[in-house]
Amino acid sequence: MRALHRSQSVSAGSMLALLLAIGLGSGCAGGAPDAFQPIAYGARPWSPPPGWDPEPPCGTGYYVAIDSCPGCREISYALCTGMSFTQCTCGGPFTPGATCPQTFVCSTDDFPPQNWMEFTDYAGPGWAGLDLHGETADAGGQ
Repeated sequence: MRALHRSQSVSAGSMLALLLAIGLGSGCAGGAPDAFQPIAYGARPWSPPPGWDPEPPCGTGYYVAIDSCPGCREISYALCTGMSFTQCTCGGPFTPGATCPQTFVCSTDDFPPQNWMEFTDYAGPGWAGLDLHGETADAGGQ
C-alpha cells in the first residue's frame, strides 16, 4: 500500500512539473510585453511617411484614409492607437456602422473598420486624397 502511495506522489509531482513547464512556456502575443497588439481586425504595424503631422493628436477609434498600408490595394486606413497613427488596415466590406471617408467613393471592399470615425482634420502627406483629388505633392508638403 505504501509503494502505491509513493507512486501516486511521484505522478502528482511529475504532473505539477509538467503544468509549470507548460505555463512558463506560454505567453501573450509572442511572449514579450511589448509585442504587437492589433487595434482592429487585420491591423498591422505602420509607419507614417515623412511630414505626417495630424493636429490635434488623435484619439483611439479614428482613422485617416491612406494608400500606403503594406499588402493593401487602393484605399487603406491608418488607425489611431491613442495619440498617434501607428497601425493600418486594408479596406473591407461594408458592415453596419462603416462609412466611406468624406470625398471618397468606396467600392464594395474599401470600407474602414466598423464604428471607426474619420479624422477629418488631416489632409497632408500620406492622406490618400492628395492623389485622388489631383493635388500636387508640393501642395501636400511632400
